[in-house]
Amino acid sequence: MNRLFDLAYWGRALTHPIVWLGLAIDLLPIYGVIAWGWNAVPLVMLYWIENIVAGAMTIPRIVISGASYGGFGVLAGLGMSAFFVFHYGLFCMVHGTFLMGFAAFSSGPQALSTMPFMDLAGMFQFSLATGLHVDWMLYAIIGFQVIVFLWEFIIKGEWKNSNPMAEMFAPYSRIIVLHFGLFVGAGALIVLGQPMIGVLALIVFRAIWGIITNAGRAGVPLGFESKWNEAVTKMSNREYFEKAMRGETVEDPNER
Repeated sequence: MNRLFDLAYWGRALTHPIVWLGLAIDLLPIYGVIAWGWNAVPLVMLYWIENIVAGAMTIPRIVISGASYGGFGVLAGLGMSAFFVFHYGLFCMVHGTFLMGFAAFSSGPQALSTMPFMDLAGMFQFSLATGLHVDWMLYAIIGFQVIVFLWEFIIKGEWKNSNPMAEMFAPYSRIIVLHFGLFVGAGALIVLGQPMIGVLALIVFRAIWGIITNAGRAGVPLGFESKWNEAVTKMSNREYFEKAMRGETVEDPNER
């Protein structure tokens, strides 16, 4: 936790181009607030859409990392991908439904009857219509996610040091803490009348978390990872997954 206030950490994090690119994408919604009149609703729904994009980009990670283990790894990757689509899709539907409840509260009780609750496709379309040019921001997010996938996972060879099990669980560790904060912040803003300073603060919070996340990808972890993150790190060990596929007892590679 002390590293959060360590200027040297932030200096190292900001030496990586992927961190700067991510920061630029995360700050783009400021333009939406100032030029297009966005309030908290299109902002938090955009962040919810980002969950969908992150989930979609996880599927090729699962499949490719599985293929590196041969035929059985391919089958494992495909099976885990199917489970991930179901489980992560349900996670996003429930999360989106709560966020749309906030949106309905902001628009008035009559809006409840028009909300596509627990309908992933319907919530996606609703999110794009919550503000002017939300789709433009979505294209920027997709572009960034594709660049990260190609550069970090494919070109730099991250797939060689991972496995489908670790890739399947990774998105949860990256978004649960972030979106809990966004959920609480969005609720507070809507109750308080969505002042612009509060909406901008929400964007800054998201941008800071983006630096931490992207710096971790670039090999500069903040250092207060949760037990979940530690577990995912252990699972990324290739020997761990190979033994799991054979049904053998898996030892913690960090306790040898």
